[in-house]
Amino acid sequence: MNGSWANFFPYFAGAFKLIVLAIGAYFAIKWHFDEEKRVRKSKGVVFDKPSFMKKLAMMLAIPVLLTLLIIFVIYATNWFLD
Repeated sequence: MNGSWANFFPYFAGAFKLIVLAIGAYFAIKWHFDEEKRVRKSKGVVFDKPSFMKKLAMMLAIPVLLTLLIIFVIYATNWFLD
């Protein structure tokens, strides 16, 4: 069964699963931080806004880390199965 879609499906499914779980984890963590922010704001605690550099670093770091994670999972699965 060389060259069949069945050979590539575990890689695709594993990468897809990790992407979906990472997105879900991101939104869960974000919700908790937003909820804490809302509670603190109602109590009158002042927040510092993140700087432009911090926002830029996060916007660049997340896609890079997700890409590296996907590549790692693909190669780790290949090493494990060989």
